[in-house]
Amino acid sequence: MMMGAGLLFMLLIPLIVIGAPLLIVVLLVGGGLTALLRSLSNNPKPPAPPPVATPTPARACPTCGREIRPGWNVCPSCGAALT
Repeated sequence: MMMGAGLLFMLLIPLIVIGAPLLIVVLLVGGGLTALLRSLSNNPKPPAPPPVATPTPARACPTCGREIRPGWNVCPSCGAALT
């Protein structure tokens, strides 16, 4: 059975009345999201933090083997001279 042109217009009119504004809204929102994502991706990244200074390795007392801090002249554990 053939359908008349009236049925075609009856289906086409709501599609135009509802679909066109809906399409415009979707495109506007999509464009806004695209612009937001572009602006976020164009922002430069914050600079990397400076490297942490590594502490100088501790020396060991030649007599007892305990840790000696830089600048010490005498071992606090055994009293041996370090210079």
